[in-house]
Amino acid sequence: MNELKKVNHAAWEWLRGHNPKLWCKHAFSYYPKCDVLMNNISESFNATILLARDKPILTMAEWVRTYIMNRISNLREKLRKWEHNIMPMPKKRLNTEIEKAGNWIATWGDGQEFEVEIIGGGQRFIVDMGKRTCSCNFWELVGIPCRHAIVAMSKSDKNPEDYVSEWYTRSKYAACYNFNVSAINGQDMWPEVECEEMLPPVFKKGPGRPKKLRRRGPDEPAKSCGKFSRSASKYKCTTCGSSGHNARGCKSQTVNPEAQKRKVCYYCQSIDHNSRHFIHNYIQLYFDRGNNQKHKVKTNKKVLYYLKLKHSLLNMKHNVT
Repeated sequence: MNELKKVNHAAWEWLRGHNPKLWCKHAFSYYPKCDVLMNNISESFNATILLARDKPILTMAEWVRTYIMNRISNLREKLRKWEHNIMPMPKKRLNTEIEKAGNWIATWGDGQEFEVEIIGGGQRFIVDMGKRTCSCNFWELVGIPCRHAIVAMSKSDKNPEDYVSEWYTRSKYAACYNFNVSAINGQDMWPEVECEEMLPPVFKKGPGRPKKLRRRGPDEPAKSCGKFSRSASKYKCTTCGSSGHNARGCKSQTVNPEAQKRKVCYYCQSIDHNSRHFIHNYIQLYFDRGNNQKHKVKTNKKVLYYLKLKHSLLNMKHNVT
């Protein structure tokens, strides 16, 4: 924090106004055994039901029910095929710590206390096997032995998997999915209940196409789908030459000749249209031989390419018909 204060005092003040438990790992609770800053389980659920969110209520509820029923059965089948006591993802993280433990040396102290130092010196941590703690706080925070604890375990011939938190074991995983979603008959076989008729809510159609994706925060980057964002681009008017707006929203009464040069057509050097409209109009003039062409324009390789392409497409259409 002191280093951040020297670099940016405003950022230091902003962080000081927030609870450290929300953004800094050293203040996280040791109870959930999770070091992830943003554990967005609701985000994953919303992404999963994206196909069913715009459906009617009963159809959506049935889709979610069948999805959960199928998911639970698949996870139970994966658990049946898994032969180890520690589940795959925690075991993978444990193996990573075991690989990185080769750069550390442990010195046995009093009882179950060890002093672990990196080869060459510079960093040193205290590991207590009885309390299952390490001064780096990784073991307490995640529930998986850190590389320092693994070096201490190898010194005393201990198995690191025996010191992994019980939340990562087969028994807890099985208890998490030890329930069933019952199968039910079709809607035509449901029992009829005498109650007041439920009417649909008042529907008001909003402007534009209905949105399926959630609304992102102002400071959250947009998900790119092959398109570039225009949020950071600067508009410059081709009428007055000012920044911040385009020609459609310009309120200036005068026309800047220098700004008009920015929208000159690449092919005919005219300012009443752009290059795309020129190619389209030129193709129409090229094939409309019966009319008198009022404008003679300069032909280049790009225009000829479009002409030949359209000419070949017309021939193909003529041959098919």
